[in-house]
Amino acid sequence: MSDSMSWEAAAPLSNCSRSEFQAQRAKLESLLREASRAALQGGSVSAGERRRAEMTLQTDVEQRLQRLILRAKGMVSEEMLVRHQREIPVDEIPDYAVTHLLLELGEQELQRHTPTKP
Repeated sequence: MSDSMSWEAAAPLSNCSRSEFQAQRAKLESLLREASRAALQGGSVSAGERRRAEMTLQTDVEQRLQRLILRAKGMVSEEMLVRHQREIPVDEIPDYAVTHLLLELGEQELQRHTPTKP
């Protein structure tokens, strides 16, 4: 048995199921899409600009999700380095290992990009 540490040591194992990750990702994707649509409808943009924005909505949401997943993987990698003095490259951390961080980071993203009512 290897004595090396893995990403599993930094991620809570109880939250590392692929199905839970997919559920959290789908929920966050839906929330991001709704927030983007609400921003489009609430803004004063022309019909042409709105149509263009709606066409790019899916791409934008997917890119935001990928950034959040990458940020969460970076946090797990950093935690491994701090706690165990072992660097785990981000590309070696599976997506489902960051389930516990995905919703938290997603909520922060939504708060940052959702205009507050005065």
